[in-house]
Amino acid sequence: MTRDLGVTVALREHLPEWAVEAFAALALLGDLIVIVPLLGLLYLLEVGSNLRSDRLEEPLCSERTVFLIATVFGGLAFVVLVKGSFALPRPPADLHAVETSKHGFPSGHVMAATIFWGALALWLERAQLLTRVTIATLVVAIVALSRLALGVHYLVDVVASVAFGILYLAVIGYVVGIRPLRVFLVAIAIAALALVVTGGETRAILALVGTVGAVIGWQLVELPVVRRTLTRA
Repeated sequence: MTRDLGVTVALREHLPEWAVEAFAALALLGDLIVIVPLLGLLYLLEVGSNLRSDRLEEPLCSERTVFLIATVFGGLAFVVLVKGSFALPRPPADLHAVETSKHGFPSGHVMAATIFWGALALWLERAQLLTRVTIATLVVAIVALSRLALGVHYLVDVVASVAFGILYLAVIGYVVGIRPLRVFLVAIAIAALALVVTGGETRAILALVGTVGAVIGWQLVELPVVRRTLTRA
């Protein structure tokens, strides 16, 4: 079945070249170089706030926030797994406005954006749910459009990517539940499977190392001796 519905070609033919840099910047909303630092910032802000409150009897980071972080780490590993499983090619190279990797289905940027911004919308508990979901939907749509405009994906790729992302969030939310350690274990399992499927691809290795490192770091920081040391610092 063809994935080429003519949308990518039409966008590349009619969009002015000056728009390339703008779309390349917008695509970063689904890129690891934005998502991972934002997760780190979210964690540090909550830990810093709890350290200042001197509430040693409570976790430095709430289970909900750790669950959100674990969900995203697992989702990023899921991106690598699904992309490696299908390993379908991208549109022709003469359509590409930016350098990119070999495989085009699904879109890693769009899947990552769906999982990250979707997880924030569902579980961050800031502002009204409708507002959060609306913002997340807009961000995902922008990332999807940017990947089409840059000529590196077909419309089928980005639509399927959103579906994969939503399916992952649904499974995590309704099957695993808000249990951070359990989600981290699922994330590690997904990353390990991605490592096997991709034959030891660098992204799979990074996903596994990052996920294991995240759960170890979380557990270490919550140790009483570490928490007391951080409070005195």
